[in-house]
Amino acid sequence: MVAEASNTSAEHRGAWLILTVAMVGHAVAALLYTFLPVGDSVRGAIYFGSKLVVNALPVVWFVGVERGRLRVARPRGLSVFIGFSWGVLIAAVLLAVYFAGVADAINADALVEKVRAYGGVNHFFLLAAFICIVNSGLEEYYWRWFVFGRMRRLMDWRAAVVVSSIGFTLHHIVILWAYFPTVGLGILFNAGVFVGGCVWAWLLHREGTIFAPWVSHVLADVAIMVAGYDLIFGF
Repeated sequence: MVAEASNTSAEHRGAWLILTVAMVGHAVAALLYTFLPVGDSVRGAIYFGSKLVVNALPVVWFVGVERGRLRVARPRGLSVFIGFSWGVLIAAVLLAVYFAGVADAINADALVEKVRAYGGVNHFFLLAAFICIVNSGLEEYYWRWFVFGRMRRLMDWRAAVVVSSIGFTLHHIVILWAYFPTVGLGILFNAGVFVGGCVWAWLLHREGTIFAPWVSHVLADVAIMVAGYDLIFGF
């Protein structure tokens, strides 16, 4: 009994340690690829390199420590539809807020210069596809499947929704500050990120599949890319 309790305590400490690292990993990476005084090619390499390293953390933990087996369950049609419906709603709200006045508050020229460092002007649609499909999938795998999924084993799932969404918002605070260094816009955008994180964690908990929040996340990012296109090129 003592040995079993000791093992359980050690497992909990290990889980909290890896979750603490996971909560700040993307924020630290964002500080590096956003604010280091380096050239565009180096910045791009740091961006993709740090994404690779940080996003490998859940797999290493899952396979190496939890001894799990990687597999992807087939998406259920109803769950995908529910995620799609939430995505349409979120995308509509994002675009409504943008065209209702946020667009006029953004310094488009400064944004273009920052986006250019990642090839986002010359290769806008390629970068947009990566962000909408690949990056959103990586974020759902990292923040919902791994961080939220393990937090709800250690606390009430409602608390896990909030705490995991705080971590999700943390690295967006760094990124959004670089692109929109205005307090009002920063609060508005990061509040939206937090709410989105809560919705997607709830969707994963409710539907039991990552495809529900992923589809919703894709549509939200599509709306953001539509706004980005308008700011950079104009309709």
